[in-house]
Amino acid sequence: MPQMNADDRPDTSKRPARSYRSNWTGSRSRSRSRRKKGLRTYITPLVVVLAVVGACFFYAWQARNEPTAPGASPGAGPLAASGKPVERTVALAPLSLPADDAAHLSAMEWWYYSGILDGQTGGRYAFHMAVFVANGLVKQTVMHVALTDLQTGRRYTAQSRTGGAPAASMSDGFDFQQDDWQAVAVGGAHTLRASGEGFSLALDLKESGPPVLHRAAGSATPGLLDFGNSGISYYYSRPRMAAQGEFSLDDTRVPVSGTVWFDHQWGDFDVLSLGWNWFALHLTDGSDLMLYALFDADGHQVMTAGTRANAAGATPLDPATLQITPGKTWTSPKTGVDYVVEWTIKLPSGVLQVKPFFPDAEFDSSTTSANIYWEGPVKVSGSSTGEGFLELSGYDRLAAKTPTPATR
Repeated sequence: MPQMNADDRPDTSKRPARSYRSNWTGSRSRSRSRRKKGLRTYITPLVVVLAVVGACFFYAWQARNEPTAPGASPGAGPLAASGKPVERTVALAPLSLPADDAAHLSAMEWWYYSGILDGQTGGRYAFHMAVFVANGLVKQTVMHVALTDLQTGRRYTAQSRTGGAPAASMSDGFDFQQDDWQAVAVGGAHTLRASGEGFSLALDLKESGPPVLHRAAGSATPGLLDFGNSGISYYYSRPRMAAQGEFSLDDTRVPVSGTVWFDHQWGDFDVLSLGWNWFALHLTDGSDLMLYALFDADGHQVMTAGTRANAAGATPLDPATLQITPGKTWTSPKTGVDYVVEWTIKLPSGVLQVKPFFPDAEFDSSTTSANIYWEGPVKVSGSSTGEGFLELSGYDRLAAKTPTPATR
């Protein structure tokens, strides 16, 4: 799901040493250099905290000014003439594309790409790249990228953060450029450029097929999800974008091609109060499965959303027919955070087993988004086969490191 997290300090990912960090120059002595380094250590989290606090105040103000009917559920508004609660989402503007490809003024927003691509010479490679924008007292833009060689398991990561929004103004797309990083979408064509220590990527993508507008089962508002007390989110995907381009790994250039999953999510929702397990799966029967289970600080289920899409269209999944059960965990040797990296997903159509290609897919973005998350490629077996991406967010800061199993 989008990864999400531009809400704790800076934003989400693993940070190798890279040229995008600010260079502190003008030191006249080693002691002065140490003092400047220490000052930066305190200022960086402070700036991000100000952005997050501002976003949270904005969200709280929105929540206070949004009426809720007595006796209605947290995700419902007043009662209609039929006696059924009116969805809070109907009060918001409907999602409209391509206009909503562009940036919004919401508290949180992100654009997310993930995929497993084939190398021209036979190898396979997985990557994810994301742009996060947090609007608060201080606007922050964060970019994350990770690339994994599926032959060797070697993982490359990089991240970048800047104040403001380094983007050209566009009415029906986006154009983020930061140093030599770039994420652009114009007229159905997307361009991605990023680099870090020992690697780079350059991909051109084309939209294909209609977008998937996610909604809860029974909801009349496609593209909007109600998180109850945590707010409301716009959310759509383009599950199968045709991609081609080039990866460079340790000075070896590899032409690649394949299918990429794109997510765009925004709204005035409070990500600090939530964690989630998000699945974006391409199945060999031609269908695409998006699932995510939100949990609170105690590890209790908040909600589950799911969509199954194929050539016939997209269908929201009824949480009553789903069961997402955690399996094996992996403990990061770097941070000590425990992640559930294997899952069993029970659907009306059968049971899926989800396992990672490699368990070490932690992204430490404590220097850009002040959080740590797990994001990596996974294999699917069981009643259907396939592959895709899994994201585990909130495990580093919520009390319950392992969400409680629940029928969703």
